[in-house]
Amino acid sequence: MRTFLLEYGLYVEWVLAAAEVILTIILFSDFGKKRAPIILCMALLGLGLCIDAAVIGLGGKLVEPVLAILSQMRFTLHGLLVPLNLTICVLALPLWPIPRRILVVVTLLIMLAGGFTGFSREIALQEEIGDIVRFASVSPRDSWMEIANSVITYGCIIPVIITGIYLLLRERSASILLGSVLMFSFAALGPATGNFDLIFLITMFGELFLLLFYTIYEKRHTDAE
Repeated sequence: MRTFLLEYGLYVEWVLAAAEVILTIILFSDFGKKRAPIILCMALLGLGLCIDAAVIGLGGKLVEPVLAILSQMRFTLHGLLVPLNLTICVLALPLWPIPRRILVVVTLLIMLAGGFTGFSREIALQEEIGDIVRFASVSPRDSWMEIANSVITYGCIIPVIITGIYLLLRERSASILLGSVLMFSFAALGPATGNFDLIFLITMFGELFLLLFYTIYEKRHTDAE
């Protein structure tokens, strides 16, 4: 697998990016029809993934200063939009209005913290991987930026898994659980196999599955408002 990704990484990246674009267009289209806030959150998350994929895919075509700026924006958007998973959980669960509003406010605060963390991360040009040229984070692993990023990334996906278990048991809907478990699995696969330089590419598979199962969920269980 590692040899394949190193040799054909750019092609794999663009295939995944194209699939994310298609799913994001579907989500925005469905939001236009249903006007459900949960679909808008899913669509915005998909938009962030598309921008992330585009910056990585075009890295080899961009001059270094432009790529550096876009890469910093990529990390900032990641921190801003990943917490939308929490809002999706809040909207998917049958919560009372007051707890729901409180959790939405908490999510907004986490989004601001995530955006600031992404903007503050130190980045540097990485060696080419499968013809992919990109800026990667070089912040020390024990720095507050990397710790905060890990807490936000994994802290936002675990509630989605819990929400998915609830929806499976109460509504017989496995979509969110499947998407979140696959997202978590692919995010952990890179470190588990020692492929730290390929984490960004391996994680893209998980992101795609999460977006796919979000789309399946909204089509099956979200009505027009």
